[in-house]
Amino acid sequence: MMDFLENLNDLNTEQTFNQPEVDKNKPLAIIAYILPILFFLPILGDSNSTYCKFHANQSLTWLIALVALSIVRIILAFIPILGILCNIVLWLAIVAMLVVYIIGAVKGKAYRMPFVGSLLKVF
Repeated sequence: MMDFLENLNDLNTEQTFNQPEVDKNKPLAIIAYILPILFFLPILGDSNSTYCKFHANQSLTWLIALVALSIVRIILAFIPILGILCNIVLWLAIVAMLVVYIIGAVKGKAYRMPFVGSLLKVF
């Protein structure tokens, strides 16, 4: 499991994190992942922290991905059996990614979402 998580880790970004900032802002990053509509919360905590900027960007990416996956899940819901199976798989993938993000925020890591995690840099 740890090898998989390290594949998602951006070591260059992680090296810019300051440990006191990480410790101070962990709760804000976790809340931003659990409730992605609050993606800006880490920036409110410390707008100069690379840890806060990274997790705010990833939370915004997470929000956009959740909206896209919700649309896909709604469309798949119209397919009788296959739709139900696909929805279960997508739901499990969403929960797994949420757990990965929370683990990354708690450990002070820079876990990026596969494929799209580095596309968006708002903060």
